[in-house]
Amino acid sequence: MDFKIEGLKGDKNGDELIGQMLSDIFTGLKTKMVQPVLDENHKISGQLKELMTQEQSEISELKEKIAELDARIQQVPLIILSSFRDAINLAGRDTQDGRE
Repeated sequence: MDFKIEGLKGDKNGDELIGQMLSDIFTGLKTKMVQPVLDENHKISGQLKELMTQEQSEISELKEKIAELDARIQQVPLIILSSFRDAINLAGRDTQDGRE
């Protein structure tokens, strides 16, 4: 690709040739350098959206499990008190049976 630019400086054809060369250069840059980066960014963006959706689903699931655990934890004092009451009642029956 030998171009004789000296003879074409003031020439209208020279301006067109330079314009065409710049156009070819920019097209090549876009095709070989910019477009692959844009394609990879698009791919990464899709993967990121998928991960975010999955993460939101997992967070919702964890919130449900935490709510279940909270409900169970709130029931623990009642279970303990109920167990104490039953043990006292059982002990009271044993002593009454022993007297009779």
